[in-house]
Amino acid sequence: MKLQLKQALLLVAVVLAGCSSKDDLVLPPVQNSITPKVVWDSSIGSGVEHYESKLTPVIAGDTVYAASREGLVAAFDLSSGKRKWQFDLRKPTGGSFWQDISDVWSGDNARISGGLSFGFGRLYFGTENGDVVSLSADGELVWRKEVTGEVLAKPAVGEGLVVVATGAGTLIALHPDTGEQRWEFENEQPALTLRGTAQPVIQAGGVLYGSGSGHIGILIAERGYQAWEEAVTSPKGSTDLSRLVDVDATPIVIGSAVFSIAYNGELVAQELRTGRQLWKREYSSFNNMSSAGDTLYLVDSVGRIYAIDSRSGTEKWSQFGLNKHSLTGATVYKEYLVVGDNQGNLHWLNRESGDFVARQSMDGSGFYTEAVTDGSHLLVQSRNGELVLLQTP
Repeated sequence: MKLQLKQALLLVAVVLAGCSSKDDLVLPPVQNSITPKVVWDSSIGSGVEHYESKLTPVIAGDTVYAASREGLVAAFDLSSGKRKWQFDLRKPTGGSFWQDISDVWSGDNARISGGLSFGFGRLYFGTENGDVVSLSADGELVWRKEVTGEVLAKPAVGEGLVVVATGAGTLIALHPDTGEQRWEFENEQPALTLRGTAQPVIQAGGVLYGSGSGHIGILIAERGYQAWEEAVTSPKGSTDLSRLVDVDATPIVIGSAVFSIAYNGELVAQELRTGRQLWKREYSSFNNMSSAGDTLYLVDSVGRIYAIDSRSGTEKWSQFGLNKHSLTGATVYKEYLVVGDNQGNLHWLNRESGDFVARQSMDGSGFYTEAVTDGSHLLVQSRNGELVLLQTP
């Protein structure tokens, strides 16, 4: 508990160190050249409220799945937004009495965190209470497994496994049908870290992971044996804050290379098979990156947006207009790049030039996690649980 308190206080210090007073921040003027259409809007419980929880929805086929921190999970029809079902994790079976209720009270709190994943025809997610849960596509509980540690990132699904990373640095692989543990890998964490964990990535028979000690590595998916681990960056500076080097952003694989970024560190490209460094550039972030073609898009730890050539590490463009505006990670949607801020604005950029093309004021509770997309639609979830599905021609 003391370590968790330190982590929470440290995250507050990080945020305050990177932000000015709201009165000092002015959004750059934008002449809207596009008008994204709201297809539908709905809500899911109380969202994540003020908690630093990267709880993200997911689009799977013709269904949107979303959750709230307190324990509600719901499915919505992608085209209409009509609620298909709702499950309350605080009740043993999600009982029928609790269906279709979006604002219920319980003395317990499920503390769903990190985001939802869909695979093998099922929904998977974790909680800060140390549970990993599987629901069927029609909202029935399949299994619930207790693991040792908070699950702060969305599970990785693939290679016949569901893999979760805990706040203690442990990776645990579970059977997707039963929740039975297949293997466990312990990765040592430093005494102080940001409150967050990189989502594992299952790719080409391996499980990629980032660590609080500034490393990225890969495990053999079948057995959980380590294939390689390399430093993204090394701690620098004389204070605990300056020596934070967490790799909290999800690694990205493009072709035969993996790209990762650390807080107070660097953006690094490495060979996926061996871990050999291809290039390294000085960028710092805890936000998830995105990619399209040979371009990486990142939002750094103070809100500057960059487009990077993945082949060479050369900077294609930079956009500093939202510096210190507490941004989410960037999402590639069609020919645009979309970021949210903590005041509830969505900012649309031309992803070839970095120029602003639109701004939408959505929800005053603000955004903490990046938008998700299926290529045709863009879905955002605000802090208070508002869901909005958008689309452009």
